[in-house]
Amino acid sequence: MTDYLIFGFVDNGIMLLGALYGLHFEKYLPKKYQVGLGAVYGAGLGNAVSDWAGGMASLNYGLAFGSFIGCLIALLLVPGLLWLKKQFK
Repeated sequence: MTDYLIFGFVDNGIMLLGALYGLHFEKYLPKKYQVGLGAVYGAGLGNAVSDWAGGMASLNYGLAFGSFIGCLIALLLVPGLLWLKKQFK
């Protein structure tokens, strides 16, 4: 049970920091790219790092690296999802 609490605390804490910093970073992008993607990518990268850190903190290395790679793969889908959104508008 303690492993899950450690993982959840580390996981969500880092992910929230990633989302906040991503949103902050977006202000420095050209206006064309200021459409909320900073928060999306910040949260996605924060989630990847937080999953890795949570897995490492609970000493589950397979979980740490597997979830990190899975999160990065999911981030690759964002441009395609945005393209689909434009197609059905």
